[in-house]
Amino acid sequence: MSYRSVVVLVLPLWKFAAKHFVVTSTRKLLDFMPELVAFSVDFFGTLFVSVCMYSSGSFYLSALFILADVGQSLLEFREIHANAKVVLELLQDRRASQHRHPCENNRRPSNIATTELLAMVIAVTRNPKAFEVKSLHDARLWSCLPHHLTHEQLETLRNLDALGLYDQTDVLTTRRMTQRMAASGIHTKGTTTNIFKALGTSRGPRQANRSKDLVLQGLQLLFHCEYLALVEYIECVVPLIFVIYKSVLEQLPNVVYYPGGAGNWGMTAVVNLLVFAALEIGSLFLLHFILQHKFAFSPLYQLAFVLETQVYPVQANLFLETIFLLQYQLEHLGADFTFRFKWLRGNE
Repeated sequence: MSYRSVVVLVLPLWKFAAKHFVVTSTRKLLDFMPELVAFSVDFFGTLFVSVCMYSSGSFYLSALFILADVGQSLLEFREIHANAKVVLELLQDRRASQHRHPCENNRRPSNIATTELLAMVIAVTRNPKAFEVKSLHDARLWSCLPHHLTHEQLETLRNLDALGLYDQTDVLTTRRMTQRMAASGIHTKGTTTNIFKALGTSRGPRQANRSKDLVLQGLQLLFHCEYLALVEYIECVVPLIFVIYKSVLEQLPNVVYYPGGAGNWGMTAVVNLLVFAALEIGSLFLLHFILQHKFAFSPLYQLAFVLETQVYPVQANLFLETIFLLQYQLEHLGADFTFRFKWLRGNE
């Protein structure tokens, strides 16, 4: 029990170091960085916690793991809150400016009470010149990997690239990849005109700087929300998969070859893991309600987008790796976490 209690303190430090390593290694895969970090570091960390909570069967140790996870979640929510506070101040500042100049924006002040972050970000990024934005070098226009785009969407990206306002990192590589893109049949009729009418255009350098800061801070918030949504998803799904796996295994004859043998899967371990999963589900919906209330967008859409577009890597990580990793506990595979390896000495 004592060494497992130490693991509760060491695990957050390991996760921090591992996340830093993965982020450094995948810096050029910015679009996939949240997925790569979440489905590697957080996945293995959550699986390890699930195994520890099962093998110990102790309510005290499970409570320590849950409290440690709640503490990390609170730190993540604190960062989200700080980022959201900056974005909200920028949106309110812009709305106050529109109140002062309602005629220039061709809009009544009473109609701009909501803070639609996505509408503002889309409007500025699609037509920076309309908002007098001189540079968006901290924002990346091209994806690090090719996507299926329509010819109209590809032409829009090329026109924006020609402005020279966006980050030009790996532009040549990205342009070569776009030549291999297959055009899909999805057409998005331009809603940009309606967004411009709703938000108005910039007046002067100060308003242009506000628009630029709002876009950069908004993109950072969306990036952070995507990662946090993936983490909460993993931390609620992995314990459930582990519970199902052990419940099925308990009914199979080969359970005697696993550590603890048959009858070691008690209700205490099941309840601890289900409580852990329930807390993570609650954290995910709390994040959804906060962002839906403040900015009229939900991170659940970001989560659904990742699960839909990256379905094969997600399935490989969640199910195949879970099953293969847990198989290493079998005695006849030679795994011995005590490092005594009694099977090497035969039947002495």
